[in-house]
Amino acid sequence: MPYATDYHVHTFRCGHAGGASRDYVRTAIAKGLDEIAFTDHVPLYFMEGDDPLPEFAMAKDELDGYVAEVLALREEFRGDIDVLLGLECDYVEGREPELRSLLSPYPWDVLLGSVHWVAGAWIDAPGSARRHEVEGSRAIFSEYYRLLSLAAASGMFDVLTHFDLPKKFGHRRPFECAGDEAAAVEAARESGIAVELSSAGLRKPIGEPYPAPPLLRALVLAEIPLVLSSDAHAPQEVAWGRAAILETAAAAGAVEHVSFSRRKRTRHPL
Repeated sequence: MPYATDYHVHTFRCGHAGGASRDYVRTAIAKGLDEIAFTDHVPLYFMEGDDPLPEFAMAKDELDGYVAEVLALREEFRGDIDVLLGLECDYVEGREPELRSLLSPYPWDVLLGSVHWVAGAWIDAPGSARRHEVEGSRAIFSEYYRLLSLAAASGMFDVLTHFDLPKKFGHRRPFECAGDEAAAVEAARESGIAVELSSAGLRKPIGEPYPAPPLLRALVLAEIPLVLSSDAHAPQEVAWGRAAILETAAAAGAVEHVSFSRRKRTRHPL
C-alpha cells in the first residue's frame, strides 16, 4: 500500500481556517492517511505587537498552546495515525535571527518555508491581485523567486511551499522571469530542501496545482524531493485533490515522495 500523507494543514488559530483540530485528524483517518502534519501559520514575528493581523496568523502568545494541542493529538491518535508537529514559516529577508529564535524551543517534525510577503505587502491575500496590474507581474514574480531562493538557502526549512504562488489569481509567470524561476529551482536543488506538490491551487482561480506541471517537471528532473499537500483550512479539505496530484506527479516523472519525523526525511514510492 502507498504511504499516504498530507503535509500542509492549518488550524483555527490562523484566523482564516475553521473546524476543530481533532476533526482534521479524524478526516485524515477516514481517508486512509498514514500521517497528517499540522503546519499552521507562524506568528507574524516581523510585525509589531502580539497579534498584528488576526486574520492571517496566530498570535505570538498562541504558539505554546498550538504546540501543546498538536502533541496531545499525537498521543490521542497514536496507533491510528501519526500526527506531526509542524509550522508554516514566512520567510522575511533580514529577519532570520528572530525566526530562528522563535522556532528553537519546540520539537518540530517538519518546517515549511513560505514566501507571502513580497516588497512590503502580501501577494496572496484578498485584494492583492491588483498588485499585478499596478506593479506588473514581472516585478512580483522576479522578487518572489529571489526571496524563495534565499529561503531555500537559509537552511531553516525542510520543505518549500507553493513554489509558484504569485499565479494564484490567474497571472502566469512572465517569460522574462524564466531565469528567476530556474534560479529558484537551482537554489532548492543545492540546498537539498524538499518542495510540496499541493492540490490547493486547484481550489484557486488559477485552477492548477502548485507547482504547475512544467515547473514540477523541472523540479523532478533536478531530483528535488516532493511532499504531498492539500493546504487544508477546513477538516473536509484534508487530502483534498490527492488523486489529482498523484496523477500530476506521475505525469511529471516523479516516482517517490518523502515524509519527516523530527526533521529527518524518509523516502516512499508514490
